[in-house]
Amino acid sequence: MSNKVEQYQTEAVLGEMGRLTVTAKALAHLRRQAVKCTPVSVALRIGMKKAGCSGVKYTLDYVSQSEEDDEVIAITPDFSIFVAATAWPYVRGSVIDYVQEGVNGRLKLNNPNETGGCGCGESVYFGDGPE
Repeated sequence: MSNKVEQYQTEAVLGEMGRLTVTAKALAHLRRQAVKCTPVSVALRIGMKKAGCSGVKYTLDYVSQSEEDDEVIAITPDFSIFVAATAWPYVRGSVIDYVQEGVNGRLKLNNPNETGGCGCGESVYFGDGPE
């Protein structure tokens, strides 16, 4: 058994600290969603795009292969996180979690690099303020 799988079973947190971390709840959700995709996905790809009033919005897509310049982080032997090269400097050190809000659940990217966001929660910014 790999160290990452053992860590999942004992600590409920995956990945390499300082790089990108995935909680056990998030991994369970990611795996459930990935098998519903056609073709079946083996990874979550994180990117960013300009949006909202604060500057950028995260994009989360289930994919079966990485883009050429993606940062590839093997979370377990059968599931990875791919991060777009342009997003990597901004999401490094983040924790991907799955949170339950009432009857709804969603992935949440807890990013220590964010310095703020818009009031509606659609976008975030890094540095001194909105672009």
